Formats: sequence, C-alpha cells, structure tokens
Amino acid sequence: MMQRSSCFRPKWIFLIPLLALFLTAFSHMAHAERRAAIVVGNGEYEFAPLANPKNDSKLIAATLTELGFDVLLFYDVKKAAVGDLENATRTHLLGADLAILYYAGHALQYEGRSLLLPVDVRTGSAKEVVDDAMVLNDLIDIVKDDPVGVKLIILDACRNNPLTSEKGLQQGLANIEAGSGQVLIAFATGAGEVAYDGTGVNSPYSLALANALQQPGLDIYDTFRTVRGDVRLATSGSQIPWITGSIETKFVLKPGGADEPAPEVPGGDGALTIDQVLWYFIQDSADPTDFERFAKVFPKSQLAVEALKRSSLQVAELQKRGLFVSGALAATAISTEPPSDEATEAAGAEFVFQQAGERAVSETFRVWPREMPDTQSGMKTIVTDCDLYAADPNDPQRVVPGVTNGLVNVRDGLRSCGYALAADPSNPRLQFQLARVLEIAKRYDWAEHFYELASQQQYSAAFVNLGYMARAGVGREVDYKRALDFYMKAAPLGNLRARTNVGTAYIRGQGVPQNPEEGILWYRLAASSGWSNAITALGDSFRRGTGVKKDDVEATRLYAAAADAGQIDAMTNLGRAYVSGLGVKKDVKRGFDLMIRATEMGNQYAPFYAARLLVKGEGNVSRDANRAFALLELSARRGFEDAYLELAKGYAEGSFSRGKPDLKKAYFSATLATRFKVDEAERTRSSVGEKLNAATRKQIDEEVELFVQQNGL
Repeated sequence: MMQRSSCFRPKWIFLIPLLALFLTAFSHMAHAERRAAIVVGNGEYEFAPLANPKNDSKLIAATLTELGFDVLLFYDVKKAAVGDLENATRTHLLGADLAILYYAGHALQYEGRSLLLPVDVRTGSAKEVVDDAMVLNDLIDIVKDDPVGVKLIILDACRNNPLTSEKGLQQGLANIEAGSGQVLIAFATGAGEVAYDGTGVNSPYSLALANALQQPGLDIYDTFRTVRGDVRLATSGSQIPWITGSIETKFVLKPGGADEPAPEVPGGDGALTIDQVLWYFIQDSADPTDFERFAKVFPKSQLAVEALKRSSLQVAELQKRGLFVSGALAATAISTEPPSDEATEAAGAEFVFQQAGERAVSETFRVWPREMPDTQSGMKTIVTDCDLYAADPNDPQRVVPGVTNGLVNVRDGLRSCGYALAADPSNPRLQFQLARVLEIAKRYDWAEHFYELASQQQYSAAFVNLGYMARAGVGREVDYKRALDFYMKAAPLGNLRARTNVGTAYIRGQGVPQNPEEGILWYRLAASSGWSNAITALGDSFRRGTGVKKDDVEATRLYAAAADAGQIDAMTNLGRAYVSGLGVKKDVKRGFDLMIRATEMGNQYAPFYAARLLVKGEGNVSRDANRAFALLELSARRGFEDAYLELAKGYAEGSFSRGKPDLKKAYFSATLATRFKVDEAERTRSSVGEKLNAATRKQIDEEVELFVQQNGL
C-alpha cells in the first residue's frame, strides 16, 4: 500500500548543503538559449526526517544537467543559508531564457501563505515555525516579473506534516498567483492536499517528472500533462498534480522525437544494438562514470572511443571548476551520492517495491533486502539490478515483486537493464524488461525490437505487451488482428492476462468475428486461476447478459469474489448493486462504504457514484454537499468525464452552496464536459450559458482552453 509520507525515517547526519555543476559544454544538443535551474532537497529535519528529497533532488538535478541546464543543487538548507538561496535565485535565474526552481521537502501554509521549511526550523510554536520558514512567495517574487524568458516553479513537498497540530498551521500549499511574467507553478498535488513520499528511493512525482523531462519532443505543457497522468497511475489516483499560471513561449525541453534513429556505429550492419541504445540515453550525462562504464562494458564498440574522450573531458572540467562556496553553502559534483551515515545505511538495508492499483500486493510481500543471502544457486545468482528497477508485477516469470509502470525510474532502469543484458544478451527476461523501460520512455520502435527478441524465446509477457501496443495503438496504428495473434501465442503459455484479453476480443469482435459465447469460455479459464480482472469481466457479462443469460445474482457474487481480491472496479460495481438492490438485498450504507473503499484505493468511478448519494442523501447515508462536491472533483481529476457534467448540474442548482447557483462555475464545468463529449453536456452548457452575457462566456471559454492546455483531456 502506498504510504503518504516517510516523515519519521532515520535522519541524515552529514550535510552537504549545496551542489553546483555547470556541465553543458559537451552536450550534443546546441541550446541557443540559456537554461538555468536551482534544485533544493531538504530531508534532514530534526522534527520529522524525510528519506527521499535528497534522492529526488539529485535525480532532477542530473536530469536537468543532461538537458543543458546550469544547475545549482542545494542539500538541506538551514536558516542561516536562506539568504544565500534567495541571492542564488536572483543571480542565477534572472535573465535566463528558461529557469526552473525545484523544491523537495517539508512545506505547509499559514494564513494563505506557503512556507518552505529549512531543516533546522524551530518547532516550539507556530510563531517559531513562521519566523524560520522560507516564504515561497518571496522566492517567486524575485523571478515572476522578469521580462526575459520562462520561469517554472516546481513544488514536490512531502506535506504530511506533524507541525500542523500547531494552531494556524495547515497541511499543503496555498494557491499562488504566478505574476505578470511567463511563470508556471507546478504542484505535486492539489492545493491543501498531501503528496506522497513513496515507498522506494524516489517520490512518485520526482520519478514522473524526471521520466517526462527525458522524453524527446515534449514542450512544457506536454511535460506536465505527462507527469499528471503518470502520478495519477502511480498513486492509484490518490495524488493529482496541478499547475497554475500561463506561458506563451513554446519550449521543447529535449529536441527530437520518439522516432529519432539510434546513433550510427561505423562498420555496423544496421541492426539495433545494446550499445547504441545505451549511448542514446547517456550521451549527455554529467557523470564521468557513465562513460567509463560504457567503455569498459563495450570495449569493441566504435562508441567506446568517444566515451573515453567524454569521460576525460568531464573529469577535467570538474577539476578546473573546483568547489563552489557561498557563505554557509558548500558544493560537490552532482554525480556524488547524497550523504548518509551508519544509521541511514542500516535503515536502508531493505526497500519496498513500489506498486499501485488493484494488482498491487501486500507491502509485506514487496519488502526486499538490498544485499541478498550469499547462497549457491539462490536469488543472488538470478536477480540483477535490471530486475530491481524494471520487473513487471504482471509478468508471471519475474523474479522479484516488480514495479508499477508509473513508478519505474527510466533513467536508472535503462542503464541497469542495458548493462545487465550486455552481460547476458540472450536472457529473455532481461530483454523484456529493457523493452518495458523503453516503452515507458516512449521509444516504441526500440521497445518492440526487444519485446520481439524475448518473444522468440516464448516469453509470454513479451507477447502480451506486443499485443497491448497493437490493440491500443502505442507507437503504431491500432491493429486488433495483430493484437489477437500475440495474445493467442501467450494464452497457451498460461498467461492469464492474455487469456482474459482473448476473451475480450471475442466479446467485442476485435480482430475476430464477434462470438460472446467463446469469449465467456476464455474468461472462465482465466477466472478459474483466480485472475480478478477475468472474474470482474465475467460479472459484467452476467450483469449485461453478454454471452450468458442475464443474472444479477451471479454478477453480484462474482463482483464480491473479485472485490475480495482487491479489484476496485468490482468493488465499485458491488457497491452500486447494494445501493440499487440488484442481485443482492438492498443496503445503501454498505454499498456506500464499498464505494468509499474503492475511492481510497484509487478508482475513478466510485467517488462519482458515492457523491450522487451524498447530494440528496438516501437510506442511512446523510446528505453532505461539501463531501459530494469533493468526491465529484476527485472523480473528475482521476479522469471520469461524467463528473464534470455532474459538477455543472450541482453548481447550476446550488447543490454545493446552500441553494445559491454559481453559474460561472457551472458553465466552466459544462464546457469541459462538452469538450469530453459527455452525453447531454451541450444541453446543460447551452442552458447555463443563456443566463450569462457573451463577454463572460468568452472569458470562461478561454479559461477552459488554458485548463486543457495545462492538464489535457
């Protein structure tokens, strides 16, 4: 289960408050504009240490450096260094064509002001906290009206904060105005809400941000839409990133596209090779050891000569620059590991594989030692770093619990899998896992290549992922026949996902003539092995009478079985059955509780149906307009478009404000629902719009357009 925060993990002892490194001269990208960034990672709090901000800030700093940014990296800023941080913001970011300020650490709000906490903040009273804190607006005020360039303020704060027990201090961050310049402010989650620190090395937000920054061809809005989707997936919809402000200049952070060819190797035969793939991802690295390792692993590669050259140049540049010192702040290279002590290392002897969604297993099963027992023919001889970073929880042949897609560290996973496969080039598990990371990195052509290599050795998960890419049109046109062919190859190998997907193909007539009765047989086969998705699909079939005689009682029984296994769609459907009394004795309160449980586990539909009960109240569920409103907003943010229409109706009827309509918000929500092509949305939009003047409608239409640009549809 995803944890909200690691606020009481053992604290770090040795501090390195600032890293500074300017290594852009050797990037293959020629940026005409100046790119500058300040990255802050505060973790060593005396009152509630955080394990991840140092790792998060190091990951973001390294990623930005590879994108051509001049990066200042601050570790564990103390009160005495706040002035230095403000001066660095002023001298380093002003005048840059693209400037980023990233903060990871504790934050809270007081009287509408957002406060970032230095690691030695006093905690005796609210006044002490406020007096010691860095006021976020003070940092933003330095850059927000800069007439030059675009400014991004990125806030990845772990905000499950024990200090909020003090009067006046509140969880989360307040809404902030971006100023008159081109400024975007990105929040790891919504205003006033709690962000996750994660159970692994990095927070879900920092992983998603680093992964999105590395995708070629994305502009700034594209990047944050990608981050939003990945974090929503990684946290089962419990954390939804948000951005505010607007920019006019279109910046592509990493030039190129997903179809950019692999680096050419003189004398090669044109076939894709592991060294080409790795070189593509490390060629802009600020870490000399990346090139040293490449040359050592691929001594015969024509790229090894260039790797050795870049390694020596990077080392020489580091030695020439030396240490950057400013007041209470000192520095070292970004590639250096964040500082730790014996207590920290002991606490880090184990880690937890990060998983989310209905297929996530108990955390008890996901705890793993960093150092495995030294046993002949044991796990230590099988498991590689590639497995730790990139194993798929749905792969029946995996050798570790695995990591959910949105929580895969693409930067480190590519390196780990590339080098592991170089050492064991015919291993289908490693081929599959490298392909998986490449797919997440949106290098779809390369992903297909390595999936196909694994499938040639009958690796069932490779067939399934190739089928998914064909069915969903990932990196290619939708091709249901191709998808079914792959699923049919995996199904005889016992892959339960494949068997379920074959059933769905027959139910829907995708890639094969429609034959629901045949589809039911495949569902039964997968369900007989306990696959909860197949059990849920069978329940849907009985509820609709598809391929079987309609039977609400049997549908409810199947939903109950799948819900017991943690399948959240089944849990939602079971809740709706109890509310309606279809197939089971009516029990509104029990149905409502099931929907709330599914909501807490990340389902997008459950909060919508729970909110409907709360709007008017029914049975033992009392009317609660405020909670209904919050649940509808949550459902909408998780991607259920119908929630926008329900919000529009609620605003128009005054359901959320004691009978007083809010027509502007109703029109905004109805317009969004119309953009999503929700049934009856246009009728509601027209009805509400008639009560507003043309100027107001135009202004709201522009606000909707900006919302779509920032958050996507």
